[in-house]
Amino acid sequence: RKIRAVNKAKGERGERLTTNVPYGYKRDSDDPKKWVIDEEAARVVKRIFALCMEGKGPSQIAALLEKEKVLNPTAYKQREGRKTPHQTPENEYRWHESIVAYILEYMEYTGCTVNFKTYTNSIWDKKQRENPIENRKIFYNTHPAIISLEVFDKVQEIRQQRHRRTATGKSNMFFGLVFCNDCKQKFYYSTTSYFEKR
Repeated sequence: RKIRAVNKAKGERGERLTTNVPYGYKRDSDDPKKWVIDEEAARVVKRIFALCMEGKGPSQIAALLEKEKVLNPTAYKQREGRKTPHQTPENEYRWHESIVAYILEYMEYTGCTVNFKTYTNSIWDKKQRENPIENRKIFYNTHPAIISLEVFDKVQEIRQQRHRRTATGKSNMFFGLVFCNDCKQKFYYSTTSYFEKR
């Protein structure tokens, strides 16, 4: 209980609660608590955001980075001699779409600290649950930004309205825009190669 109380107080003050330095940053040699930009990795982060702005999805971006032989975050950190909680990947150039999606949603790239992203119900229930955005604490300008807030917001908007392709390769221009008047749920475009032309 004391540890939870201390962490809550630190988070409320704006102290960073995470111990892992994200891909694109490294620890300041003069002050380990500070993050500074890792130029090589930051270029990849900027490219991922730029590709998303061009309309590419996480799976397309991941395939492109793998094709170009760009080291994935775990392999890159290990090459630089930094600690990482993940095991050495079999293919150091393999990018999973989940990694790309995580980077695109990581608000800390705008130079802010986000605390209380997850929570646990009690000291006996250790399961991490995602905290709603309104329950998080955001502190701006706590470290150098790799991505501007405008670009980050635009990417979130693009990802909310992204067009999913069906198995037949078709997509619909109204995806994410049309809702049921009764239940308010989103309409999904459905197609199959067995549909008649009419």
